Amino acid sequence: MKLQNNLFVVTGGAGGIGKAVGSTLVVKGALVALFDILPNDKGDVVAEAMGKQAVYVQVDITDSDNVKEAISKALSHFKTELDAKSGKLSGCVHCAGIAIKQEWTNNMVDSIPNFEKMLKVNTIGTFVINAHIADAINAQYPKPEGDRFFVTDDERGIIVNFASVAGHDLYARCLSYGPTKAAVLGMTRSFADYLGPSGIRVCSVSPSIVISGLTAGFSGYFQDDLTAHAAFPRKPVPAEKIVDTVLLLIEQEWINGEDIRVDGGWRLVTDRAKDREDPRVLAPGLE
Repeated sequence: MKLQNNLFVVTGGAGGIGKAVGSTLVVKGALVALFDILPNDKGDVVAEAMGKQAVYVQVDITDSDNVKEAISKALSHFKTELDAKSGKLSGCVHCAGIAIKQEWTNNMVDSIPNFEKMLKVNTIGTFVINAHIADAINAQYPKPEGDRFFVTDDERGIIVNFASVAGHDLYARCLSYGPTKAAVLGMTRSFADYLGPSGIRVCSVSPSIVISGLTAGFSGYFQDDLTAHAAFPRKPVPAEKIVDTVLLLIEQEWINGEDIRVDGGWRLVTDRAKDREDPRVLAPGLE
């Protein structure tokens, strides 16, 4: 998929990986709509720093009507540029998600409230974003004449979802978070099959620990785990390496319905050896 002069939505675009992705897409010549939950005054600062090719739109990704309105705002904002250069809404990099930590407990029911919150954002939010982006991409093309369904050999768009290594190697510390990301992996595969006839690819990225402010307080724990259970490199992933993978998925037309792990071969393991401290004491929290 061509980046130059086309519009891409980046969710979670006001910070972290989303911000890094948005900045890179702008440098590559794309128009970028940064979707995030932050108030407009804070989000606008992020977009303004990227230049006129970026705009910030405050949105709740779990609210279907809100997402539809946000996409409409983004298209309206860039209408002149898109019309002048025959550009279109061509994709989405869906980075938005949450991971809620709590103290370890012997009662599984204590995790239900946080599971419901993460399920709503990480899983339902992914379905909502993918559905509205796909429909908005298809709405730019003529409706099928004489046929009930879209059938095209032309590439119309690309959606890149963010899953996690925790969605592959489901284990205790990610009791609630992991299953919500496993659902993202499943949706990516089914969405790719559903949207294939309309020329829209759907892929996902599964990072391990990414260097960010959110992980800084737990860096010792995660580095120890990477040292013990990763292959190479045994260290957190810089955000720019995640961006490189996103660009690969956007630009490589033959990758579809696939997830790429960016994890240095890290496998999540619960070490319960009797000569070591209980892993529930060492972990930064139960997700």
